[in-house]
Amino acid sequence: MDLPRLWVGIDLIGTLLHGEIVVHSAGGQPVARRLRRIAPKLGFDHTGEALFRGVVADVMNGPQIDHARTEAGIECRTHWVNAADGTAVALLVWLASPPVTPRPVYNSWIMDLRKLATSPAGDDLDLYGVKRSVGEYKPIMGVFRNLNPDDAPGWTALVHDAGHEREGVTVDATWSIRPEDNWVHFWSSATNLGAPQPGRTVYGLTLHLPHRELDTRLGTLVRYTGASLIMVDAHSRYVVAGSGDLADALLTDEPRLARVLTQIDLDRLITAPTNDVVEQTISIEGSLFQAALFAMPHGRVRPGSLIGILLVPAR
Repeated sequence: MDLPRLWVGIDLIGTLLHGEIVVHSAGGQPVARRLRRIAPKLGFDHTGEALFRGVVADVMNGPQIDHARTEAGIECRTHWVNAADGTAVALLVWLASPPVTPRPVYNSWIMDLRKLATSPAGDDLDLYGVKRSVGEYKPIMGVFRNLNPDDAPGWTALVHDAGHEREGVTVDATWSIRPEDNWVHFWSSATNLGAPQPGRTVYGLTLHLPHRELDTRLGTLVRYTGASLIMVDAHSRYVVAGSGDLADALLTDEPRLARVLTQIDLDRLITAPTNDVVEQTISIEGSLFQAALFAMPHGRVRPGSLIGILLVPAR
């Protein structure tokens, strides 16, 4: 019997919707596929897969408590990941020979799509580099203070698709933050529940990744030119994140940020017939700045797109 020596994370919402085990991740890496399609690649043979399915069914039908037991030389460990309201979002399972490897870190979240705020729970909320308390809603803009700018379009697409894709569709994003000197990497996903609408409830799961290849071109541009970057959802006109000294100051002063955004003509870029950068001059606290508006990633602006606003002092 072949059993992979991996922690297997099960997407419980996807599993209940599809009536089939949906593997969220395995060995600390994203999967997002049904078990029957991915079992051989994970390392299960037919007998091992049958045993795994039986264990998962028993655990899901029992109380939501973590288990640890050994039988016939096989170690079985289970760990529940619940949302702040108690909803079970994921079940992590180790079913293999010893020794048991360290369990990957998973955090859960509930997203309010109308307010664009999230409420966290899970294994380690300190990873985000901002103070988070279980069940406390914070705007995405506050959570992503240290986001890699090149990852912002992926999160914007996730938020858009969470409100507009059909039930059962998995939306996801890979992203990194640098709260101090080192990068911290994540993969977040959610399986849509209910009919598409901005007010649907979104339960998500975030996996802490040990490493990933980063695209930091935009962040490097901001850092070495002294510019500041504000990233705005083209559909909701909501600020997702920012980078640079001026952006950091604006994100902590909402009235000041609002005064800046009222001067930005986003519609010029949204309705532009080409993909060219749109430029204009604005005033911030009596000082003139040149604002360059562009789509992120490059292309025509559409719902779910992100608009970058690069700010530099006017000469």
